[in-house]
Amino acid sequence: MKIGIIGAGLSGLTCGWYLKKNSINDITIFEFSDKAGGKLKTDRIDGFQLDRGFQVLLPAYPETKKVLDYDKLQLQRFQKGSLIYKNGKQIPFYDPGNGLTALFETVVNGPGSVIDKLILLKLKWALSRLSIEDIFNGKKTISSLAYLRELGFSERIIKDFWIPFYQGVFLENSLETDSRMLQFTFKMFAEKGAALPKEGMDAIPKQLVDYIGTDKIRYNTKVLNYDSKSVTTSDGKQESFDKVVVACNMNKNLEYHSVTNNYYEAEKLPIDTKHVILNANPNRIINNAVMISNVAPNYSQNGKHLISVSANGIHTDVDIFLSDLKSMFGLETANWKLVKSYIIREALPAVNFEKKYEPTSIEGVFYCGDYLLQGSINGAMESGRRTAEEIISVSKKTHSFSRA
Repeated sequence: MKIGIIGAGLSGLTCGWYLKKNSINDITIFEFSDKAGGKLKTDRIDGFQLDRGFQVLLPAYPETKKVLDYDKLQLQRFQKGSLIYKNGKQIPFYDPGNGLTALFETVVNGPGSVIDKLILLKLKWALSRLSIEDIFNGKKTISSLAYLRELGFSERIIKDFWIPFYQGVFLENSLETDSRMLQFTFKMFAEKGAALPKEGMDAIPKQLVDYIGTDKIRYNTKVLNYDSKSVTTSDGKQESFDKVVVACNMNKNLEYHSVTNNYYEAEKLPIDTKHVILNANPNRIINNAVMISNVAPNYSQNGKHLISVSANGIHTDVDIFLSDLKSMFGLETANWKLVKSYIIREALPAVNFEKKYEPTSIEGVFYCGDYLLQGSINGAMESGRRTAEEIISVSKKTHSFSRA
């Protein structure tokens, strides 16, 4: 069976990975750019390793555990929990798993009341008992913000922790995202925390490419037309396939959340931590900051410190970032040097959970991508897997019919 896949992003590569694993080796992946990975790309600039947009891997993701070799990725772990900056104060919100000291600091000095912390522990326990299928198959649909209020959290902890944290996860400021995504991601964070591959986030697609084979990918190739049996590229060449998979978003009307991610070089760090630092100041621009070279030392190989700073939306004025950073870390931020600014216009798709995922269209073309399931690494890989499984199933049925 000959398969054509349009797009070498995470969903397309995962689809190819599963096809090869099931002995379907005649695969051609068409990629418009010069690099596989879609949103997961890493640049090397001036001795720094810069992911295009602040991204993390949640090792508890069920789809990544099926495919990726974590040992080869050499995961660099964040400390669980967060450190909140508000009105010149540091507010610890550490995971109890970090030890008694972390637990004591969070109970005494953390955001919200004792009741808030009890509700949080109850939520963590409840989600640990739910499967991911249970979460996503839940019938009740409310926003994440409404869900937090329904659970009984105070407005104080919602404003100081939940909103700043999930602004950075969902890339939208009102927490309108379906509460099932909050349940899913919070379960993933609680189970295994967050991590970065030692060689950057593009080590993830590289691992998939190594398995599929670099000879299967045609880079710098623009697809002009396709149908269920053929792909036509910009050089005018039309190729025939038994099945065609579109692993990129062709729907230009789909809503996306955007983000601006700036990387700064510093001689010294304002704080020695491996936590994500949340900005809970009123009228904030920045969502979070990470002392990235503390978490993953390989991200800086020139003796300098690397700091990642993110804000939802598109921000071209660097001074706005610096003003917000000053309110968090003080005057020393004036000495930070901007290494690179990334504006990711289509960072995260806004997904409607009520729309049932179907890997095959009416015209017989197969589709996959995170925009069809959940906006996450897990969603992209799940869609790639499910599309491959559908192709394999169809192939087996066709083979059985032809033998009969």
